[in-house]
Amino acid sequence: MILTNGFDPDPRVYKEAKSLTKLGHSVTILCWDRAGEYIDKPTENIEGINIVRFFGNTKYGSGYKQAFKFLNFKDDVYNYIKDKNFNVIHCHDFDGLFIGYAINKKLKLKLVYDEHDLFNLYFYDRPGIINKLISNFIVIREKQMLKSVDTHIVVTPKMAELYEKASKEVVVVNNAPYKDLFNNIEKTESNKLRIGFIGSVRYYDEMKALIDICQKYKEDVEVIICGRGIHSDKLAEYSKDLSNVKIKGAYNIKQLEELYRNIDVTYAFYPGNTATISMPNKFYESVITETPIIANRDTEFGYEVHKNKLGYGITEKNLTKELGEAIDKLVKDKNEKKNIVENMRNFKGNCFWESNECKLKNIYDR
Repeated sequence: MILTNGFDPDPRVYKEAKSLTKLGHSVTILCWDRAGEYIDKPTENIEGINIVRFFGNTKYGSGYKQAFKFLNFKDDVYNYIKDKNFNVIHCHDFDGLFIGYAINKKLKLKLVYDEHDLFNLYFYDRPGIINKLISNFIVIREKQMLKSVDTHIVVTPKMAELYEKASKEVVVVNNAPYKDLFNNIEKTESNKLRIGFIGSVRYYDEMKALIDICQKYKEDVEVIICGRGIHSDKLAEYSKDLSNVKIKGAYNIKQLEELYRNIDVTYAFYPGNTATISMPNKFYESVITETPIIANRDTEFGYEVHKNKLGYGITEKNLTKELGEAIDKLVKDKNEKKNIVENMRNFKGNCFWESNECKLKNIYDR
């Protein structure tokens, strides 16, 4: 597997690697730890999964400035793979495919493209002509590379529809968690409504909007932010004097159960262009742990939240107004949350990772 983060662990990558190991495959994840966060762990074995890290002395969010270090990572991956007896190159996201496609011209292995989200939109939404050019390049280049991909894995049915003509084979592998990940979902007691964000802190304005609105309810509402990302430090600085905001920092997958037990509502509002076609881990985790969700209704998963009454699907255009209204309802009407939780109990039957394992078996056992 080719992965352009340090694997800390990346939940989707971890689940796929763990399932493939369970199915009898030997899995090595080649990571680009660009910020050197795991400099003391260049190699690691997690539950039978081999982790090999390469370091780049750069940082997330710096866009095209990372290009030369990225190409160095490509060379590192090729030099590692070329003399070993691998059968498949499994590329995570477009940047992983860019590397896998280039080195597989020489290696001629089976090529799998695992697309977590639409990578070009990360650049499309940034200001400047260079970022727009990069976005267009990604769209064009992806179409070219897909001709050499044996299996194209996507995360939602809508993504599958998008690629049904461009790819040889498209398989939907969703982001649901393991059944045994959450054994105790009973919430810990609190006299406050705890609104939590669990994940990569990529979007500043949307997080700031939550923090600002909750200042109106200082005695009744607490904001809990768990995870690291390009805006972690900025948010921590902004909220350092706010008594009802807790910045928890990085976490690992084994802490998820405890994190969800200590929040009452999941805040999962992402900008529309970035997450239009997406069903993130947080959707499934929140449903299983019976934690009502606040999401962007213009995204695929936000629409599901809205349609099935699993929380609040609010719009980006009216984020501040609708977010404020949702929080006001939750604070003032104790039955509001109970009704949503009941809807989640009726919905969550198929929200588990194990349903994906037969699909992975079909991809790798032929």
